[in-house]
Amino acid sequence: MAQDAIQEPKVKPGPNRAVLQALYLHVGASLLRNLVWLMSGDGKDFDDIVTIKTPGLGDGQVRIAICRPHGARSMQKGERTPLVMVLEGGGFVLGQPEDGQKHDRKIAEETGAVVISIDYAKAPRHPYPHALLQIYEVLKWAFTPAAQSQGLDIDPRRVAVMGNSAGGNLTAALSLLLSFSNGPCARFRNALPNDFRQVKQILIYPSVECNALYRTRFQRAEAAVQAKSLPVGIAELMESSYLPPHIDKEQIFIAPLLTESGLLKELKPASALVLTAGLDCLKKEADVYARKLREAGVNVEEHDYPEAIHGFSHYTKGKDFRVVDVEDCWKRIAGVLTDAFESGSNN
Repeated sequence: MAQDAIQEPKVKPGPNRAVLQALYLHVGASLLRNLVWLMSGDGKDFDDIVTIKTPGLGDGQVRIAICRPHGARSMQKGERTPLVMVLEGGGFVLGQPEDGQKHDRKIAEETGAVVISIDYAKAPRHPYPHALLQIYEVLKWAFTPAAQSQGLDIDPRRVAVMGNSAGGNLTAALSLLLSFSNGPCARFRNALPNDFRQVKQILIYPSVECNALYRTRFQRAEAAVQAKSLPVGIAELMESSYLPPHIDKEQIFIAPLLTESGLLKELKPASALVLTAGLDCLKKEADVYARKLREAGVNVEEHDYPEAIHGFSHYTKGKDFRVVDVEDCWKRIAGVLTDAFESGSNN
């Protein structure tokens, strides 16, 4: 697998689904989305909400939420700051910046970085690769005069991307996309500043094997893990929404785990922090991906929370809420980002 053999992700319209299947996916997605909105935050932790134009992607625009560092870490005029791009999970169907607003604020305060959380295009209305390409467009925007007009002066040498679950998939996919130096995909890195450097990818219980049915990955897990994992019906509704039948699932930007070792060694994507939940059937694929990255020479730090379930990082209450895991998770993330940004400023 050579770099020039990998085709760039493009929006390719395909045949419509059967009416009943389309109705099932759209109604199911809408019900789930409304339920999550009821449990989401109010956005008060963000400094700004900005809309960026993305022609041909999603609805032609994307909403982003911005946290600037305050207090001791507040931005000084003329100072270039690190950037953390955040991609919330939700099976490519759910997820909005408000879901993780308190964590975004914490990261901004503790690392001195600007945090941008992206309300990327959601399936089934906007299947693969709308979300991935929208996220990339936001990254490009971050280095433009339009971003500077929002008071942002981003240091292109200190950029990190972080995502949980489906957001972890998009984080891994974007990190691969930004690593190409040859072939069709090289244009993505070439369109960024010459001194651009992604210093970290943070994968929180990521879904990196979406080429395989969720039920297959679910059935590989032990009974105790299956009992706590996402239900097959809900997970497959989400993944079917993101990956309609006309899309070839055997692509590395859909399933990063498909990336061959030789290509990974050539690309050398950004160093990674991989956090997994012990009672989550997606843990196994995340472990394998972390091992592949490490074998390719990528610096990888892993940590597993044996008694945690999928989604644990965002829990605030309930029988599966483990405060010790949540606090350690975000302390660990803030520490890794701080170290990466300090190292990046010296390069």
